[in-house]
Amino acid sequence: MASVEAVEVRIGGKTVKDALAANRMGILGRLSRAIVVTTRLAKAVRIRAQAGDYATARLAYSSRKLGPRSWYFISEGYAEALGARKRRYEHSLDFHRSNNRMIAGNITGGMWSGLRVRNFGTKGAVIEFAGRSIGAQIKKRRRGKANQRVMVGNRRKSATVYRTLKVNVIQPNDEEIKALGSAVVEVVGRLTAFGAPTKVQSSGDRALARQLVSDIEAGRVTRYL
Repeated sequence: MASVEAVEVRIGGKTVKDALAANRMGILGRLSRAIVVTTRLAKAVRIRAQAGDYATARLAYSSRKLGPRSWYFISEGYAEALGARKRRYEHSLDFHRSNNRMIAGNITGGMWSGLRVRNFGTKGAVIEFAGRSIGAQIKKRRRGKANQRVMVGNRRKSATVYRTLKVNVIQPNDEEIKALGSAVVEVVGRLTAFGAPTKVQSSGDRALARQLVSDIEAGRVTRYL
């Protein structure tokens, strides 16, 4: 799998770098395996979803016209980020098709810039969207012109994708889940065999399983800084 940009990792509300600087080695040690595994999984999910391959089927973009005097508008800031030549469209499908952005949740890339892995308690980790990025909507100001550069929470953006297209873009698919199980079995097998080679039949995404095994055994959270 080709290398891609890092995924932000947060532990106890701090970045890995901040946690290391604060010498929080105890919590890092307890969480390292969950954080490393989940970060690798997040990278695999991102590559797949940005190519339009999702864990579940999605709905099509709407081709329903909003009305004879109503159009599908996008803000100036969003049009600039997208490189769009116009801001007015007949409907959602017209907008996505005109700008060659038919992959759900991957329009300007702003939402994916907020992909994050964080700890969940003291033993687990979750994948989520965080931060804010430019949105398509326009908001009225109390005075002067309308706000054409509205920043929207990336979590809200992903929720909008789910609400309109019924797809969770960061949901792992069956092959990735099987790969995770295979990797855990292999690592446990090696530990109980004191490092001796073990015969474990990998299932699911085998490339991901190999990467997960390597990541678990290395246990270097800092590789994701």
